[in-house]
Amino acid sequence: MRQFWLDELPMIINILKGDLKIVGVRPLSKHYYSLYTKELQDKRIDSKPGLLPPFYVDMPSTLDEIIESELKYLRAYEKRPFLTDMRYFFSICTNIIVRKARSN
Repeated sequence: MRQFWLDELPMIINILKGDLKIVGVRPLSKHYYSLYTKELQDKRIDSKPGLLPPFYVDMPSTLDEIIESELKYLRAYEKRPFLTDMRYFFSICTNIIVRKARSN
């Protein structure tokens, strides 16, 4: 199921209900949330979570790179929400379809 992303299908219901965006940071466990900087924690709380995480654009490999990737997305989203989500959506789709990007 994970290989074909079938485990993500229930989230479509959350998108239709308005609880999730298509692009946005994914919810975290308390442990990982505590590893993030205070700035990123605050920005994550103010942001609606999403189905497609922004790190699929940058494909970071370390926690520091993930933090930087999410901060970059959230800062851009604050300035231009619609344009940022459109850019990220098409970049993410390209990385997933063409480059076969997958989460670990």
